[in-house]
Amino acid sequence: YKTLAESLGVTVRTYDLLPEKSWEIDIAHMDSLIDEHTAAIVVNNPSNPCVSVYGKEHLKEVLAVANNHKVPIIADEIYEHFVFDGFEYHSMASLTTEVPILSCSGLTKRFLVPGWRMGWIVVNDRNNVFSEVRSGLLSLSQRILGPNTLVQAALPDILTNTPQQFFHDTVQYIQKNASLFYKRFCDIPGLKPVMPQGAMYLMVGIDMAGFPQFKTDVEFTENMVTEQSVFCLPATCFQYPGYFRVVLTVPA
Repeated sequence: YKTLAESLGVTVRTYDLLPEKSWEIDIAHMDSLIDEHTAAIVVNNPSNPCVSVYGKEHLKEVLAVANNHKVPIIADEIYEHFVFDGFEYHSMASLTTEVPILSCSGLTKRFLVPGWRMGWIVVNDRNNVFSEVRSGLLSLSQRILGPNTLVQAALPDILTNTPQQFFHDTVQYIQKNASLFYKRFCDIPGLKPVMPQGAMYLMVGIDMAGFPQFKTDVEFTENMVTEQSVFCLPATCFQYPGYFRVVLTVPA
């Protein structure tokens, strides 16, 4: 979002997350960033890279901020229903009749069809304030060359005929990996993993004092590649230095 927005001259303001609260949004900080120039709030739930699954009450807090400022929400819900045991996914649009929401999803994650770039936007606009947005989305869709007609044709069958067991097995596999990775990282001095609640990732905090030979998370992960051929993304990529992201989809 940041790269695309800034390429179009849009100012991006990032709100803080709270790792000690399983990466919940810092509501007060979010609220402080909004002014008359704010066009929308982006909320990623379940999230990448922090893999938090926000509860209903927390999402209502976010919606209250949006409603108070009369700002719409772009809800990136590509990991919808990709949640671990004990947690529940709630679509933001199901929790409000007042805040207009663009709900974004697709096949890449839950359906494991990466690379095909097949996605959709559900326009939740009960009060008809998205007239210009609707026409803008139509114009944007007409700018894209070479649409993926193969997957477009298969989409009805994918959405209606994929057995529930497929989703269950996928989530169970990732959850098993998450538990294993979390346990092993907890045994390593200087690393502080945050147990994920869904999606495909795990965030690991780095106590830099325990690794004095490295100055940043970028240097730390660069050396993981150089020394051990282990590739992880430094969280500096996500404007949150001091952590790195691990992908949990490694095959058994």
